[in-house]
Amino acid sequence: MKLESFKERNHKKIGIIIFTFVCIFLVTGIVLYRAFAIFQVDITQNIMNGTIEEPGDIYFAFYKKKENGEFKIQKEMPRKEEGYILDENQSYCGITGAKDDNIKVSENEDEIIYVSGVTTSRTKCNLYFVKGGYILGKGVPFETSNDGLYEVNHDELTGTINDTGFQKTEYRYAGANPDNYLTFNNETWRIIGLVNVMTDESTIEQRVKIIKNESIGSYSWYTSSSSINSGYGINEWSEANIMKLLNPGYDNESINNSLYWNGKNGTCYKSYKNYTLSCDFQNLALSQSNFAIADNIVWNLGSNGNNDYWSINTQQLYELERSSNNGKICTSNDECNDEVKRTTTWKGKVGLIYPSDYNYATKKSSCFLINESDWQYYSECLENNWLNKKVYEWLLTPVAYSSKSHMVYSTRDVGDFSAYGAGNSHEVRPALYLKSSMKITSGLGTEEKPFILSKINIS
Repeated sequence: MKLESFKERNHKKIGIIIFTFVCIFLVTGIVLYRAFAIFQVDITQNIMNGTIEEPGDIYFAFYKKKENGEFKIQKEMPRKEEGYILDENQSYCGITGAKDDNIKVSENEDEIIYVSGVTTSRTKCNLYFVKGGYILGKGVPFETSNDGLYEVNHDELTGTINDTGFQKTEYRYAGANPDNYLTFNNETWRIIGLVNVMTDESTIEQRVKIIKNESIGSYSWYTSSSSINSGYGINEWSEANIMKLLNPGYDNESINNSLYWNGKNGTCYKSYKNYTLSCDFQNLALSQSNFAIADNIVWNLGSNGNNDYWSINTQQLYELERSSNNGKICTSNDECNDEVKRTTTWKGKVGLIYPSDYNYATKKSSCFLINESDWQYYSECLENNWLNKKVYEWLLTPVAYSSKSHMVYSTRDVGDFSAYGAGNSHEVRPALYLKSSMKITSGLGTEEKPFILSKINIS
């Protein structure tokens, strides 16, 4: 009897224990499943490109970075219209949320998020969204203190550049060494940023501007014979020696005859008073296919417009470069005595960077308010500038007043820039704007893994 009684009580207890555990398991499973699946993204939203048979088994959790720097979970994906992009470096996927390095997450400028490398169902992706901009279809987070992409706002500017169509916000890479390296023409170039350009005389758009990382040599900006400006040169880009060296259409000229464009050797202007030297661009030229993806745009040729070119800051430079103040040079031949007509625009493909491009490559916004004469005293402005090669390198902008009709801006070996006679020999780094149809398809933007552009058919 005791044995039978003991067996009966034991079965009852076991049954109660099993029932309790089943209930706990079911409740826990439901809670976990809801926590795991609450951020499921329906396939009709077209934001994923997985490799598993049941895309509904991929779950997404969205985190948006707040102004205080913290991330907060969201029920819906943050939108591009809010200024958010996917931070690919922080986002990750894996089984039950654990990171799987074989799964890659990326986003393009059409706000389509791609998840590749998923081979197992019930994969969860934690997606982190931050403020940022798009460079050639690549979402790039904005920086506030480190090297990287910055917003440059021109709200304070007045004048012609604020006419209809001008976009007050540009995106520029700044700092000592941001991740803006780009493979172009089988060479290393660097991305200046997404900036305002004139695609024709009346249309202002934004294009990605790039610059060759290394100089193609040291040459005269625009030299002249000793009878004109005493041989120290002429500051008119539309006729400049460098312009004819970099661009097509000047094959019939005996010197600087589109050598960079054609990839040939020949004779180039080396110094003032029309001095020349032999030059060879057979290994430096832009290929025909790469020249075709450079945008043919209107380059502004404005200048500072007054005698005191040292007493202006970066924001003022930016506006004056895009103004018509260049007309203040040589209102008559008597003032300049070189009989060269000054222009305020030039349409072409290959040019140089502006003084403001150089300054905006510094990440400290306080530097933009410093007058040019004081830049040399601020090491934080000079040392945190990736365009600073500490060499004499030609810039695009002339200095606009009659007694200086031969003067053009150039960087200096101390890191700032000043004005020099156009006939001098300084380093030349080509700059150009890419067509908007070009996209980044791979790469990290680092020197070791630069961005790679997509291949497109050129009509």
